Amino acid sequence: MYKVYQIEYGDTFDIISKKSKTSIDELKKLNGDFDIVPGKYIVIPNIKSDIFEMYKVKSGDNMYTISKEYDINVDDLLTLNGLNKNDYIYPNQEIMVPTGLYNFYITKNNDTIKTILENTNLPIEEIINQNDNIYLVPDQLIIYKKNNI
Repeated sequence: MYKVYQIEYGDTFDIISKKSKTSIDELKKLNGDFDIVPGKYIVIPNIKSDIFEMYKVKSGDNMYTISKEYDINVDDLLTLNGLNKNDYIYPNQEIMVPTGLYNFYITKNNDTIKTILENTNLPIEEIINQNDNIYLVPDQLIIYKKNNI
């Protein structure tokens, strides 16, 4: 299982690999060859996560049908998994999907706190309490508990 980790100021590949108890090679395998940028989210190994789980692709699946099954925007699901609209998915491939406990919002160019609040329908206090840092840079993952939980 995996979890999302937000890169912090001062992080290096070595520090992140020690925090996540994995190798630098494994981090790069999971995330591609990425740069250490504070605020950016990457995937790291995790024994258990209540935010995301891994979904094993079945024959006939596509990102659109999976997004409908999990009630999330297909573009957000693609971004979450580092995929583009033209990328193929294959049976037995694993993709990350949110559990039933959380929703997420991926920031876009020119997002503001106001647009995040409009898209999540939550008060600012809840968003801030559930996310340590909000940088308002494109592709930042904002995670929040579903209202009905």
